[in-house]
Amino acid sequence: MNTSVESSPWAKDALLSKSQLYADEMNRFSPDDWQFGLFSSLGLEFLARAALSNISPVLLADQQNWRNVMFALGKGATSKQFSAVSIGTKEVLGRLTELLPSFTAEIGGFCAKHVERRNIELHTGEAVFLNASTSEWLPRYYRACAVLLASMGRPLSSLIPEAKKAEEMIESLEDASAKAVDQDIKAHAKVWSNKTDHERQVSISQADAWATRQSGHRSQCPACKSTALLQGTPIGTVATTIGDDEVTQRQGILPSSFECVACLLKISGYSKLSACGLGNVFTETSTYSAAEFFDLYTEDELEDAKREARDYEIDNNE
Repeated sequence: MNTSVESSPWAKDALLSKSQLYADEMNRFSPDDWQFGLFSSLGLEFLARAALSNISPVLLADQQNWRNVMFALGKGATSKQFSAVSIGTKEVLGRLTELLPSFTAEIGGFCAKHVERRNIELHTGEAVFLNASTSEWLPRYYRACAVLLASMGRPLSSLIPEAKKAEEMIESLEDASAKAVDQDIKAHAKVWSNKTDHERQVSISQADAWATRQSGHRSQCPACKSTALLQGTPIGTVATTIGDDEVTQRQGILPSSFECVACLLKISGYSKLSACGLGNVFTETSTYSAAEFFDLYTEDELEDAKREARDYEIDNNE
């Protein structure tokens, strides 16, 4: 990164310093104090922006004005009364979800909710952080921080003084997810075993037909062994193969939800899916004709255009 980019207020180091400032202020309070929650939300936003800037500061620039891109690159204003505008936090989280495989939709969803708590705290009469349960949000906050920091090659201890305790809380999330999903699977398996052979066979046939019609990744249900579907969010780059007549694109998909219509088991969240063996990345493949992919006219469309041209009566009076 050149000197001009490093001097930009949208540069990674500048945003990290701002995040550290709020983290230091947060750690002056006990986790059950509302100030702790408020400063955690402020620091999280700057940490997310730093992670996106680490990929490229230009990703923070609002695209409505090209001068925002130049500002992100550390260049001076070329227009009077110009005020640089960056993208909103929701868009920052959306881009991170797509660009960082470790920043799952589940983590992004928590971050969005935590930032929304800040908005409620600052713009309404509700004392949201006073009433928020730390057992519900604090482990997820530490996990989000750990993932964002790791993307920049930094340990959690660089932001959180008591990193070991924070890591224990992160690990508890996985344990809790594993227990919860295991109990859910066992409950659905028991209900499934109590069905008659005829009822199970009908449900299996319905599940096969449903999975064939729906889009998603077909997998085996851990409760009833029927055909079920995984849905997910794209991660990584798209691999494109251009053939003579068609173009094939492949992209990795990180699972985010599971559904089985045979036993009605549903699982949401990557941590739960990973805990029961459904967390493996799968590949989504799309095939296009060359004309469709490159937005070209097909032979039929060209013939239609020729016929329209022959039928067109030239008007020389305009």
